[in-house]
Amino acid sequence: MILRHATEADRAALASLDLSDSSTPWLEEVTEIVAGLLDWRADQADEGREVIVAEQDSEVVGVVAHAALVSDDGKAWPFHRYIMVTAVRADLRRTGVARLLVESLLDDLAQRGIQTAEWLVHPANVASIGFTRTVFPEAEETSPPEDRPYTRFMISL
Repeated sequence: MILRHATEADRAALASLDLSDSSTPWLEEVTEIVAGLLDWRADQADEGREVIVAEQDSEVVGVVAHAALVSDDGKAWPFHRYIMVTAVRADLRRTGVARLLVESLLDDLAQRGIQTAEWLVHPANVASIGFTRTVFPEAEETSPPEDRPYTRFMISL
């Protein structure tokens, strides 16, 4: 498994990443997010947006993307990151790809001096809630009113 920054050559692979069951509203949303990640990254370069793909046998099989959080007055929080999305091809779920992506990202962020990271999970996404609770039991879990209907997880690095 190779983890690397996404390039323009990955656009088609991200747009067609098979996440399965597109009838689930939150998976439809994730599919749309993944398909637009390269444009999202280019949109606000000052937020340090990054897209990392997992490649296996020369195919993109997973992705994680993150950015700085920005305050209402437009200033980035220098020691905090927001994980925008983590997605793994449907046939490779429960094989450790997501864990590798997220743990590698968090290790990299910690080495860069980032102190905390957070992400949101739709409460109907039982698999992702379970993944987070199992792999990152130390993550603080909240459901703040401003994030409805999502559950927010925050972890200290």
